Amino acid sequence: MHPDRDPAAAPPPPGPAPALDLAPDAAPAPAVAAPSPGLAPPVPDPLPDRAAPPVAAAARPPAPGPAPDPDGTPAPVDAAELGPAAVRLYTRLLEGGPQPTTALAAALGLTEEHTERAAAELVRHRLLARDPDGTPARWRAVSPYTAAAELVGPEENRLRRRLETLERTRARLSSLIPLYEETYRRGADSGAVEVVESRDRVMLLIADTAARCTEEVLTVQPGGGRPPGYLERALPRDLEMLGRGVRLHTLYQHTARYSPGTQEYVQAVAAAGAEVRTLGELFGKMLVFDRATAFLPVWDNPDAAVVLREPSAVAFLCSVFANAWSLAEPFSASYTATTSAQLQDTIAGRLAGGAKDELIARRLGMSLRTCRRHIADLMDELGAESRFQAGYLLALRSASAAPPAADPHRATTAP
Repeated sequence: MHPDRDPAAAPPPPGPAPALDLAPDAAPAPAVAAPSPGLAPPVPDPLPDRAAPPVAAAARPPAPGPAPDPDGTPAPVDAAELGPAAVRLYTRLLEGGPQPTTALAAALGLTEEHTERAAAELVRHRLLARDPDGTPARWRAVSPYTAAAELVGPEENRLRRRLETLERTRARLSSLIPLYEETYRRGADSGAVEVVESRDRVMLLIADTAARCTEEVLTVQPGGGRPPGYLERALPRDLEMLGRGVRLHTLYQHTARYSPGTQEYVQAVAAAGAEVRTLGELFGKMLVFDRATAFLPVWDNPDAAVVLREPSAVAFLCSVFANAWSLAEPFSASYTATTSAQLQDTIAGRLAGGAKDELIARRLGMSLRTCRRHIADLMDELGAESRFQAGYLLALRSASAAPPAADPHRATTAP
């Protein structure tokens, strides 16, 4: 059997997505805390003392540059906006000293209109000014150091003051961390098993636990390729955790290999150090942080979650994950011989057990059409003309492949 890519494979289930996606991507991005009432707003920066000289009346008005900040600070302009004519004009002034527009136009081979337009570009970048001693009025080049001080200096000062304000806010909020940690610990000790039925509450708990995670995240995501929205929210958070040294181990089903969105996500997190593997069948959704807190789905409520903090129960879930992880194959963008064989054996076992096509497709995270194609390939391989006959032949094959049972009454001796 040679599985091929099916664009209809593993479509997301209809209806609203469950709150408990059981991966860090299920957690919403934490809201930015509003500044405390006592926090004074930044003081507006004063405008530069030296105003830019006006452009000659004959020149066209310069193209509008970046809008200034609300506090009046001029926004820096992009040096890449300087056109070739402006660069030539600036070079000419550096080499020949202050000159009037007429002389510059003649030297550069430009019309006076084009020369004034190039001059306006330089004025906007604070690189050109009128020579106050010139008669008639002449242009003179301004040092880039002076231009940078005028355009960049006020912005740097504003950002520096803003960073100081943010640091004070961070320090004020961080002072409450000991109180929060102690309260959280008491709550965790008293709630070994908690059923959270509010979708928003579940997402906040996952976000909080992910932010507190310091060592490891174990994730099980059955059902084939994941919806793009989940992956878009997951990627920045997962990269952030990986960036601070948290290990990320994720299990998908083999059918997720053909999901373009999942491929891109896995490529990004794997480059940051995550490990992702696939298996034919998975035991269910699960998310475990630091082997201390597990999130499990509630079977009859997609908006709810079971939050498990009892150490022995969480340790058992981690051992189940470890067993599945040892059988899984590293993620790749196609099936390997091993994954194809696992998929075929899983379908054969389900078919021999009398499972319906819909159930087999759901358990393998693939579309019904793909599942039926695999079953047809398997029946052709067996030479079966019906599902009943295929199940019978599979049962015979399994029985013949099984090792003979030992006689419990037969005496055994050590070799």
